[in-house]
Amino acid sequence: MKETEPSCRFARTPDTGSTLRQEPFRLFFPFGLVASVLGVLLWPLLYAGWIPYYPHEAHARLMIEGFVGCFAMGFLATAFPKMIESPPLIWAELIGLLVLMTGAVTCHAFGKIGAGDTCFLFAWILLAKSLGARLLFLRRDLPPPGFVLAGLGILSGVIGVSMLLIGRLIGMEDFVRELALLLLYEGFILLPILGIGGFLFPRFLQDSVRAVNGSWAASAWIHLAIGTAVLGTMVPQAGGATFWAPIARGLLVAGFLGWQTTLWRRGSQTGTLSWMLLMAVTLLVVGLLISGSTVAFRVAVKHVLFVGGFGLLILTVATRVIWGHGGRIHLATGKRKILRAILILILLGMATRVVADIIPKIRVSHHIYASLSWVAASAIWAWAVWRAPDKPNC
Repeated sequence: MKETEPSCRFARTPDTGSTLRQEPFRLFFPFGLVASVLGVLLWPLLYAGWIPYYPHEAHARLMIEGFVGCFAMGFLATAFPKMIESPPLIWAELIGLLVLMTGAVTCHAFGKIGAGDTCFLFAWILLAKSLGARLLFLRRDLPPPGFVLAGLGILSGVIGVSMLLIGRLIGMEDFVRELALLLLYEGFILLPILGIGGFLFPRFLQDSVRAVNGSWAASAWIHLAIGTAVLGTMVPQAGGATFWAPIARGLLVAGFLGWQTTLWRRGSQTGTLSWMLLMAVTLLVVGLLISGSTVAFRVAVKHVLFVGGFGLLILTVATRVIWGHGGRIHLATGKRKILRAILILILLGMATRVVADIIPKIRVSHHIYASLSWVAASAIWAWAVWRAPDKPNC
């Protein structure tokens, strides 16, 4: 009797001898997802009386340094050596990164922000040193020019967290603190998205690869200029121009992505995953444009950027990375019911979190609902992506 093929099974690594060293995203993506769950659960734990501190700063750090940091680290540690045809990171480097990121997440979860920032800083210095050594001495090719923006993003995060650590020792003015937070919370994420997006987003879409004329150096300088302009909008915003500066940044981002891809062109979508990409990038731009709203709603509307933009985008890109390296890239096209459920949960959580601050009397309950929505989306995503479906509508 012929054995029935299961409808869903774990994605297998292709028969290419791939290991955790060659694909460290398999280590960092799950850890980043756990960090995000810890980050959102701080609010229900606070309201239940189980934690003794107000977790506003700890929540933000867990989501940025833990969730975003681990996913970015896993992607770069996997993709960069392959692109420059250099050896992968060695186990000593990977273990060092995991220990430091574990320290960062643990410290932030217990409200020890300074210690967590220190671990995060040294983790990214270690990764920059490891990738930089390969780029300078061990490469056989150059990365895509857009990766200049990824490097600028890492620098932005390192400078931002360093400023915050120095400020804890000697104090800092409001302008310096606000600039440091913008560099860490936005520059650290936004610039790598732009740099990698021009290279990766076309692979989600139909006929969207843009031919770039000129030398690698010329293209790299263009990307560097765009990244510098994006960072430049943060200086007046930190100085008080909270209305027009984020709008300028949003327009820069929208213009760049419109130039690099056909993201907003009708008919370019190839399935549920590309629609998730379109939704995430659109919310990212909208989130930037409205983040300079009135002081009363500023924190609320920023969750359009952080949850609907950054959060959804990271899970979307990670899905394609996992399926691609698991030999299941065909799943990236076509309709996927489970991905629709994840999208709905993330959008529901985003909307609930925004409403929580706009209507104070429902703030506590909606903080909890938003947290549980993210936890549910994360659990379903982990199951659906690491258990890759064989059937189109599985």
